[in-house]
Amino acid sequence: MMQNDGTIEFHAKAGVFVQSNTPITLTDLDRAFDLYTPFIGATGYALYHMLVRELPYNTRLDAREDHNFILDSLNVSLPDFVKVRRRLEAVGLLTTLYTEDALGEIYTYQLFAPLDVDSFFKEKLLAGLLFKYVGEERYLTLQKRYATQGQPNVKGDNISAKFLQVFKHDTGTSLPTFEAKASHGKIEIEDNFNFENFSGLVRGTTIEKLAQHRDFLVSMHVIYGVDEVTLAGYTSQAISLDTHDVDEKILQQVMRQNRTTVVAEPEVSQPVQQNRSREMLQLVQDAKTLAPNAFIEDVKFKKGGGFVTRNEYYFISKMIKDVRLKAEVVNMLVWYELGKRNRDTVNVDTAETIANSWLKMHVNSAEAALDAIEKYQPSRPTKRNYTKKVTRVEPQMPSDTPKSKPATSVDEVAEALAELKKLNIKTKN
Repeated sequence: MMQNDGTIEFHAKAGVFVQSNTPITLTDLDRAFDLYTPFIGATGYALYHMLVRELPYNTRLDAREDHNFILDSLNVSLPDFVKVRRRLEAVGLLTTLYTEDALGEIYTYQLFAPLDVDSFFKEKLLAGLLFKYVGEERYLTLQKRYATQGQPNVKGDNISAKFLQVFKHDTGTSLPTFEAKASHGKIEIEDNFNFENFSGLVRGTTIEKLAQHRDFLVSMHVIYGVDEVTLAGYTSQAISLDTHDVDEKILQQVMRQNRTTVVAEPEVSQPVQQNRSREMLQLVQDAKTLAPNAFIEDVKFKKGGGFVTRNEYYFISKMIKDVRLKAEVVNMLVWYELGKRNRDTVNVDTAETIANSWLKMHVNSAEAALDAIEKYQPSRPTKRNYTKKVTRVEPQMPSDTPKSKPATSVDEVAEALAELKKLNIKTKN
């Protein structure tokens, strides 16, 4: 982007994103046509009207249009477009924001409704411009057109009913009061993320409702490594039409479908121990610069493939949003499970146990996490020697098999031999 002599020059292929904090109605457009067109010009009004019409459809940054559709629709050149746009900026109908992402340059055009009639004619600069361009006669005509509707003069005594004449005031009624809960500490926002700017870019809801989801939204920024404009585009897709509130489940689905591996701006790295191997130094650098969703995908890719499970997404979100671990610490925790322990997926129970111990140890950097991993020795169950008492079990004969008789005594044998002799049967001793 170049800026010279008050003009901004850019390529027509730069992306366009349109946003408005309040609905702009047909009445607003009529008022803009009557009061602003004389000094912003017909093309200026056409551009304003066109951008207002694009508001419901211009939500996805990854599928954005470029400036060519504006230039072709209005049949204007790029320099003329810049001049017309600057007129809208000067009179408060438009604010232009500039940023870049992985797809290139983005110009966000934030639209504002024209001033109400009373404020417009009290604003000497705008009223003076209108008077200059339309002359006194037309100026007075417009004043009358937007003045009191109906009869010019109203006479008579005011006999309207008062509130207490119609409604009974119950002094015993106790209105419910809302006490703001004490904050347990907000998620630390990186220097390159401004929650206020992000809130101003989200369409379809209010800043107050966004503030209720602040921790969740900031965790989405940390986990997926997206900037304010990109996150605002995704959040606008997750606004409920009936409540105008953020649906966190839908936003998570949108973020997963459009997840990116954009590398975050590297922070100033802390001094690391010189005895680290090159592989470990690279691991620490990746943990500090990659968003958690990109880091876990990178680890699985290096292991030969695999996808990130629902439980793993939930675990990462919980560690950042609820436990409030830094992103680089969560990355090292993921690496310990998938790389160090060579698991296919993160064992949530083990990882949560380690995270709990790291909180007590105040582990707040990738280097400190690596130190903790190298010192950590998972407890193993103590081996016990069990002496088994060997008992010999005699096999049981089937129930229909006759049981063996007890041993015969000597007297019984002699008696049997005597009986045999009587029968003249020869026997051997």
